[in-house]
Formats: sequence, structure tokens, C-alpha cells
Amino acid sequence: MTFLDDAARAHLGALADLLIPEDGDMPSASGAGVAGPGVDAVLAARPDLVEPLRIALALAAEMDPPRALATLRTEHPAAFTALGEIAAGGYFLQADIQRRIGYRGRAALPIDTAPVDAELLGPVLARGAIWRADPRGAQ
Repeated sequence: MTFLDDAARAHLGALADLLIPEDGDMPSASGAGVAGPGVDAVLAARPDLVEPLRIALALAAEMDPPRALATLRTEHPAAFTALGEIAAGGYFLQADIQRRIGYRGRAALPIDTAPVDAELLGPVLARGAIWRADPRGAQ
């Protein structure tokens, strides 16, 4: 995002560190890269958070971080919520954080169909496969 220059990223890091401080062997938000690749990844996936982030960063540029966060919480709750989503999302998207918390990603798990009630499932199986053609003609 072009509006995230070094100063904006520093403000974001300071605000995010209040939400996710360093704790034991877990780094703070800025230590995990929330103000760098984290925010870039979150905004790429959630462009609707750009405008609330602008509000948050404008306040952060005018006030010290604790006061800016308190003002966001009371006067700009949508921006405060967006900031929290960006901080948490950017934090947990980082491979190092995922490794530290033991998150190995999503995995497909087999479904045990044995306990499925045949009476309940029977009509569905009997009718066979049905679908609607893709209106775009895709297969």
C-alpha cells in the first residue's frame, strides 16, 4: 500500500505492540513483522480494512500510542476493530509465530461414514449425483 511509508509502519507497529506485547518467548506484534509483511498480507486479503487503518494511523501520527488507542476504542470503534484484526491477522500469518504455537496448517481429515444413518442417507444415495451446469460454461 502506498500510504504505508516508514512513518506509518512505525505508528502501526507502536499501536499493534500495545495490543500484542512481547510475552516470554513470544515476540511483540512489531517483533513478529506485523508492520511489515504482516500488514501487507492482511490488506491484500482484506482491502476493506484500508480506510479504517488510515483513520487509526492518522490518530497515531497526532497522539502518543496509548492515547491514540484509547481514542480509537471510544471514538472510532470501527477503526479500533480493524486495527485489532490487522494486528492479530498479521501476527498469526507469520511462519515463525505459527511454528511457535504449534500450528501446522489446515489438514484434510477423513470422514468416518460408518455411523451415518443409512435411512437418512439412503434417499440421497439413491437419487445419484446431481448438479447444475456452471453458467459460465466452466467444467
